[in-house]
Parts: sequence; C-alpha cells; structure tokens
Amino acid sequence: MSNLKQFRIGIDVGGTKIAGVLIDEKNKVIEHITLATPKDNLDHFLIMISATVDPLIKTIEKKKGYLLSMGIGIPGPIDYEKNEVVVAPNLKFLNRRKIVDLLREKISELKDIKISLDNDANCFVRAEAVIGAGKGCDNLYGLTIGTGIGGAWWYEGKIYHGHHGAAGEPGHLIIDVDEQITLEDAYQKLMQSNAALIAEEAYRGDLLAEQRFSEIGSYLGTAISTIVNIIDPKMIILGGGVVGSSDLFLKTAQENMKKHIFTHQSRSVKLVKGKVGPLAGAIGAALLEK
Repeated sequence: MSNLKQFRIGIDVGGTKIAGVLIDEKNKVIEHITLATPKDNLDHFLIMISATVDPLIKTIEKKKGYLLSMGIGIPGPIDYEKNEVVVAPNLKFLNRRKIVDLLREKISELKDIKISLDNDANCFVRAEAVIGAGKGCDNLYGLTIGTGIGGAWWYEGKIYHGHHGAAGEPGHLIIDVDEQITLEDAYQKLMQSNAALIAEEAYRGDLLAEQRFSEIGSYLGTAISTIVNIIDPKMIILGGGVVGSSDLFLKTAQENMKKHIFTHQSRSVKLVKGKVGPLAGAIGAALLEK
C-alpha cells in the first residue's frame, strides 16, 4: 500500500447541508459533494452520509489509491474518549449514538478505516490554521457564524479541547448580565433563523435590518474582547455563511472589540475572514488524522 496514493475523506454536517471532500497527500481537494442535511431521523441521516461518501470512494478506486482515514464534523460537543456526539441541538437523533460504528456497518469500505468525530467549528478552525488565513500561526481563535455561532481555539499546533472536550463555545458567553442573554440567544433573536433574508433586506436599505446587523456586530465585538482578554490570541478568524455579509457588521465588531480589550498590546489582534472557503469544515474534518 505504501506505493499507492493516500487519500482522506472529510464530512461537514451543517444545519442545512452535508459537505464531503476528498483530499490527497498535499491537502488538495480532489473532489467534493454537497447534499441536504436530513432532520427527521437517524436512518435517513446515515443514508445521506453514505450518498456523500460513496462517490468519493469510487474516485479513490479510479485513481488506484486507498483511503487512509475519514473525519466527520458535527454541530455539537464530542465525547472524544467514546468517539461519539454528546449533544447535537439541531440533530437530536445523533445524541449519544455510535455514528462511527453505524457507518462502518452501512459502508463496507469503511470497515477497517480510522474514523474520527469532531465539532464542526473545530474543523473550520483546523482548516484555516493548517492551510488558510492562520497558516503558520500557533495561537488563533476562530468563530463560525451561520445557523448558529461556534468557535474553537488553535494553540501550538492543535485544537484545545478542554478537560471535558467542550472548550471554545463562544455562543454561550453572556452578553447581557441583567437579562442573562447569551451571544447565541441574541443572534437567533436578531436574525430570526434567516440571516440571509435579513442581509438581503439590509442591502436594499431596510434600516431595521441594518440595525440588526449593527447590534450583532456590537455583541460579537464584546464576546471577542472577552475571548482575547482570556487567551490572548494573535488572530481571530471569522467563517460561516453569514461572513459573506460581513461588511454589515465587521467594522462595528472591530470597534467594540478594541474598546473592551484590556491591554494595549492585545489590541493588535487581527480580526480577519477565513480564506479556505465554504468547504473549510469538511477539509478540517479530513485533516483530523493528519
């Protein structure tokens, strides 16, 4: 096998879609596929994962290579000892299920393959740290803003998981102490589960929509300043679908962030958009065993 080309598969399970990538030894994307995320039951979910993986495996066969490993990014915390999802708020049928074992049963080609699970935001940050905007940086933090808000800390060449495997969750930072409102609560209330529509209205000149994004920018800035004050990263990287509309909130976020960062030196932290693109989560999942 040593003379054959090695490939890795990465799967990014999002709130609305499943993205799959096949990468080679140089981390180059050879093929990718995107399908809708089923939200009704586990069986349907496994069918869609299989439909994502099968064509990628066929490509490996055509190229006369072999599959070295597969990674899966899930929107929720992971029990890394048991290699299972603790809780997936938007896909509750995944909670405490042995997804890896079930996939090995369903897809024969995965029977003897190393399969790892990780949080989807961790996967995004891993991709940006290894091949994207944070390449060469040993201390960075990344946030994903899409269906919800996620985040992860990349420190000295790896994701910092924390003692219980649940580190780096910015959505649960409280941004209004009196009302006990978290960043995630504020985001969902302001975006009404349809950030794309609110952005479209803002670009058309709707003042209320513009104000919603301005508020999000303010809350993000406050949350990011807290993160900077605690871990002092060199860089903050933003990703996720909503970052395409960052001109509606990024400036406000930067201003509010710098206002609340404690030390002058830490205010030099860079706040940038990711460079890897919409497949970052899937690529980061493929890099799990790199």
